[in-house]
Amino acid sequence: MTRSRIGPLALESPLGDRGSNIYRALHMQQKAQVAVRVFSVPMGMTPEAKQEFAEQLESLKALRHPGIVRCYGGGFDAKDAYLVYELVDGDSLDIALKKRERLPWESVLDIGLQLCEALQESHNAGWIHGRIRLDKVILSKDGTKVKLCDFRRGPVSPVPLSAEQLAYSAPETFAEKPKIDAASDLYSVGAVLYHAMTGESPFVAPNPSLMKQAIRENVVSPVATLVFDCPVWLSSIVEQLMNKDPLKRPYSATATALALHEAQRRANAGMGVAEHALSGFSPLQMNTDRAEAAKALGHKKKKKKWRILDGDEQEAPGLLERPLVLLGLLAATICLITYLVWPPGEKTLRARAEVLIARDDLGSHNEARDKYLYNLIERFPDGENSRWAKEQLDLIEMENAESRIQSNRRFGREPSSEGERKYSEASRYELFGDRVTALEQYQGIVNLLKDEEKERAYVNLARRQIAKIQSKPPSIEELRRFLREKLDQADKMYSSADAIGAKQIWESIVNLYNGNKEMLPIVEQAQAKLSKLRN
Repeated sequence: MTRSRIGPLALESPLGDRGSNIYRALHMQQKAQVAVRVFSVPMGMTPEAKQEFAEQLESLKALRHPGIVRCYGGGFDAKDAYLVYELVDGDSLDIALKKRERLPWESVLDIGLQLCEALQESHNAGWIHGRIRLDKVILSKDGTKVKLCDFRRGPVSPVPLSAEQLAYSAPETFAEKPKIDAASDLYSVGAVLYHAMTGESPFVAPNPSLMKQAIRENVVSPVATLVFDCPVWLSSIVEQLMNKDPLKRPYSATATALALHEAQRRANAGMGVAEHALSGFSPLQMNTDRAEAAKALGHKKKKKKWRILDGDEQEAPGLLERPLVLLGLLAATICLITYLVWPPGEKTLRARAEVLIARDDLGSHNEARDKYLYNLIERFPDGENSRWAKEQLDLIEMENAESRIQSNRRFGREPSSEGERKYSEASRYELFGDRVTALEQYQGIVNLLKDEEKERAYVNLARRQIAKIQSKPPSIEELRRFLREKLDQADKMYSSADAIGAKQIWESIVNLYNGNKEMLPIVEQAQAKLSKLRN
């Protein structure tokens, strides 16, 4: 597109791949950055489409949820129609997977939770998405927040979908009378989670027609057979979401969210791969047709050889009938059983744990904890690697504690313990940039909770942050200078029409420092700014 303006918007760079119809734009009057989706001539010129577009616009503007990209409105110009959305700082899920191939199951579980919570809101408001796929899921830059984009009704694009785009669609959407409802949205969520965990599209086909056939007829392998560290309960949820029969999928987005919350609870409780086996799951328990496998591997069936004995033709003894072969197989079986049953030594346990710990994902670290570190400490309490194993356990529990904090903060849940509450409070100050108050809060956690074994992870996190801050100690004057800089930053944002950003800074100063006598003048300035803004 060569045009640079549409309505009150100045179009800047495209967002997404080449040929995208979504642009970064600047609202000329409000001086605010937004994203705008432009629809081509059929959308802009057809009177019926115009009427339908106008009718749904107000409803779309009212659809508000932290997990849904907000629509500010839209309109028409001489050629096209357009919708204006909030500009999200992050990448779509398809771009994230191009960078990393696949995501850890813990991250995917979080993505699924946020998608379901967004769909709860939209379905309750009467909005079915109908086109959920990787490029409609936006991840924040730190990967912790998820937003679902592109809610709209009707055939808003004359361009047919490619096979790759169809791969996440429910089979009933291809029926003679297509059915697009909450169940089809849930199927698409399952397909997106499947791809994110396995790194593979659930279905692959060279053209749309064959893709539709594959979706209707083929069954995907369970995630847990492809990603061995994926909990069996999470794999089962994805499998249920992708059931061909809509009636066999979860009843609603709310029901799916509850199931995912339960999976998250089990994960936070530390249930790892060992529990998968106890629950009856094994990725090795798969039926295989030997003849089919041999054919696939290119093995040819050998003709039987015959020998002549006493003038009669007789079949030669099979390989497994020969005594030496049988003895060899028996010896090999005994060796294999001994190897599998004989417990690994201390050095082997450490080496196997190190392989998993070297991976950059919490799931592998938890697997190292469950399978090797606990085992190493229990069997070799006085061994040379026992201290190392305890240090690794502390680090892994700290990672799990941070993951719980992020998850609870993201979903607005209350902290699960006093240690989590106090650490979350202290980290808010540090994130805001106030190292002075953060240091005091972290030291308070250590002094108060150091003897509480259940709060050990949060105490260790606090000690880590204390050491980090004390490597370059802050002062009260530094805090004053920092808060004055924040006030200046808010004034500049307000002057450049970013009233929301300025308001957030002023509110943070009031909420964090109201009651701090040394910072009282700065708090009063922030309160005055807020009062002026309200008036």
